[in-house]
Amino acid sequence: MMRRFAAALAGLLALGGSAAPANAPARYAGAFALPGAPHESAELQATRLGPLQARLDLWESVGARTIASYDLDMTERMHMIVVSDDFSRFLHVHPQLAPDGHFRIVLRVPKPGRYYVFADAEPHGLGQAVFRFALPFGRPPIATPIAQARMLAIGRRTSRAGPYTVTLSSLELTAGKPKLLLAHVTKNGKPAPDLHPYLGGAAHAVFISLKTLAYVHVHPMSGTGASPASAKSCDANGMAGMSGMPGMGEMRELPDSASVAPDMTLRVVAPAAGIYKLWLQFRGGSRLYVTPFILTAR
Repeated sequence: MMRRFAAALAGLLALGGSAAPANAPARYAGAFALPGAPHESAELQATRLGPLQARLDLWESVGARTIASYDLDMTERMHMIVVSDDFSRFLHVHPQLAPDGHFRIVLRVPKPGRYYVFADAEPHGLGQAVFRFALPFGRPPIATPIAQARMLAIGRRTSRAGPYTVTLSSLELTAGKPKLLLAHVTKNGKPAPDLHPYLGGAAHAVFISLKTLAYVHVHPMSGTGASPASAKSCDANGMAGMSGMPGMGEMRELPDSASVAPDMTLRVVAPAAGIYKLWLQFRGGSRLYVTPFILTAR
């Protein structure tokens, strides 16, 4: 417990406090978030570049050996999901893999606060791995759980982004069991005619639990009759799994020039009961859009 407190204090000084030098690094040990005994471990070093900006250096290792080879997953070596602890801010970025096996990125967040960073990658020969870190930026405001709960309690089946409106078939999930959700995308009131793949998929959907920080990353399939072939989920206690339709292989990546139907199917397995926030990312025309939703798993 004392070690965790010391690490958290070092991170606060390095990224948020004026008492630490601007280039003082903070190191964090990643929480392994997949089932079974971990093959690898992960560390992240954050160097403050400004109140809301830091250079992240992340690496995984097996024993004393740094892993240098990663498989492509939906066109990238690593998907990094960054969410503010009040669930109001969401980023999906992609660190670059250097020859030494380190992933590096300069991350800028939109406002002060604590952010959860989920590093989702596939070390070659070791399978999927997701590590979670909590990083402070600037001077985080005092947490307001009541306001946060009120924000998350508002659930609507429609969400707008630019000229697009996304409507979900349901806001209910079933804890521990697959649930099919349909997403319908319209543009100016009509079925969207100009949707295209994002990172090889019809869209990307990230669910995170308010209570447990359970993380679910789903790749929707284009069309109402399709079922996603893969979904990755993990929670703060190490419960995670790959979910797919029996008899189906890995989802085929789509070229950027492909057309995506205005109806998409998401197969979601919520790890546990609770409230989840969903960020659905899709590409309309040449721009990327994100629509948020609040769902409940029972």
